[in-house]
Amino acid sequence: MARHRLLQQYLRLLALFPSRHGSTTLQTLADHLHCTKRHMRSLLVQMQAREWIHWQATAGRGHRSQLTLLRNAHQLMMEKADKLLDAGNFDQAINLLGDEKQLVTTLLRSKLGFNIRDDYQSLRVPYYRTMPNLYPGTPLRRSEIHLVRQIFNGLTRINEASGGVEQDLAHHWRQVDALSWHFYLRPGVQFHDGRELTSEDVAVSLNRCRKAPLFSHIKRVECRGVLGIVVELSQADIQLPLLLSHPAALVLPADHASRANFASHPVGTGPYRVSENNDWHLLLKAFDHYFGFRALLDEVEVLMWPDLATFSKTENNALAHAMPSQSAAWLSSSISDIDYVAGHAVNFTGKPSDMSSEMFLERGGYFLLCDSRSSHWQKKATRRWLRENLNPNLLIQQLIEPIRQFWVPTGSLLPSWFHGMDAGEILAPQTPCRMTLAYHAQHPEFRMLALDMQKVLADKAIVLDIKELDYEQWANGTANVDLWLGTVNFPIPEEWNVGAWLLDMPLLKENISGGNSAVFERWRQQWREQSLTSQQLVQNVVGEGWLQPLFHHWMRLKGPEQAQGIHLNNLGWFDFKTTWMEPE
Repeated sequence: MARHRLLQQYLRLLALFPSRHGSTTLQTLADHLHCTKRHMRSLLVQMQAREWIHWQATAGRGHRSQLTLLRNAHQLMMEKADKLLDAGNFDQAINLLGDEKQLVTTLLRSKLGFNIRDDYQSLRVPYYRTMPNLYPGTPLRRSEIHLVRQIFNGLTRINEASGGVEQDLAHHWRQVDALSWHFYLRPGVQFHDGRELTSEDVAVSLNRCRKAPLFSHIKRVECRGVLGIVVELSQADIQLPLLLSHPAALVLPADHASRANFASHPVGTGPYRVSENNDWHLLLKAFDHYFGFRALLDEVEVLMWPDLATFSKTENNALAHAMPSQSAAWLSSSISDIDYVAGHAVNFTGKPSDMSSEMFLERGGYFLLCDSRSSHWQKKATRRWLRENLNPNLLIQQLIEPIRQFWVPTGSLLPSWFHGMDAGEILAPQTPCRMTLAYHAQHPEFRMLALDMQKVLADKAIVLDIKELDYEQWANGTANVDLWLGTVNFPIPEEWNVGAWLLDMPLLKENISGGNSAVFERWRQQWREQSLTSQQLVQNVVGEGWLQPLFHHWMRLKGPEQAQGIHLNNLGWFDFKTTWMEPE
């Protein structure tokens, strides 16, 4: 508070001396600041100690002293905002800078990267949107799926290296018969609020899952003592342990539904706890009482500001050279995610690998979905026409040339697969006509793709209206549209997760079978009993033209040389708890 008052007094001096230099007397300054000469002298001493001013006093009646103001208002605001950010007061810092958006961007960008202070290791990474929903079992986007896995645990988890199922909250399980399984919980597991995990928490969490299509064969979940769980099925599922590693099956406190703001400030048992989550940042701190190995990275802060990941050509070149020494980390699913819409993508040159220390073609990508309720797509011949005219090999020609190298046209959901529609009759929609395409908000590339599709269809006498929805509405498919534009990424094991996604997401349930619920239910039963593979399921859906894959992106990660244990995962992030910085 004292520093704030001193700053206000300094700003008054700036108003008195706009040239930042002048001859004056101590009494004149005291009169202007409405204080005594003694207090004015104290203020000058404090300002000089902070190197805000240079005060050259002159003794004697009538003699004038020299005052030089060394900081302008902009510099002072930046210094104050910098201190506020270091103290974690993001709201105050951003409000202080007001409409000076570029100042906020510059200041926040200087805070990015790894930091080691007295063996306390922290990481700040940029992100272009807020993440108010970290609630397992609700529609979650790629980054949120990664984060909830850092905050929560399931009964089982996937070993990223082997792709196999391993123990998590359950230290052991066994299949009693075809329809009954027993799981045994680790003792002494704590939630982030200090309460110990019990079988009731697991039972409440899994019974909640039963409402989702993927878990609909779970008939009953019961407690067997404090640390035992019995799961009874209506249909045999040899891959139940794998299913229970799904993000929707992560274990929540039994009273989670009654906890205020649980979506933004969830409480789990994972290696990281949510310390803060607001419009400016998400702060995760290592949970010291985690039942597994304590996380190596003490703190992860996601700074949420749209321009943080945007760089001009000059900044990008500087970033590429400076990253290792600045301990920065950069990751993206597409170099054009932010920079295209900011107008900087035209400046990019070079090969996809030029700025990446680790990269691979994403397991998933963009897709176009025909709404089965739309009158335009009732005939397969018309869906075949759509595939021909919005073919990814043609759409990519609409993209500006510098970013084409980062997009790979595809015929399926995984890079190693190829699926397509069989040859046959092609029937154009009756024209002229009007269609509506929907995508979810806060994804920079959707509008670019939709506008390209709009241009292509306009040449066919079709007006394409574009509708932007919030993510939950999009994921649930609760809009009256003809086409859906989306993107998906599949964690390890990819093939299983492809099937899980197709058979569980509400948007897809009503559309991939052409609205035939009996066909959809048959697919789901066959997939569970493993008589229908995920690859065969994709062929069924893509072959009929309901789902039309478009592009894969190159997933890339750039990290400093000192970073250890940092590896890019299928969701475009890396495991925080195994990452650490080797001190220089």
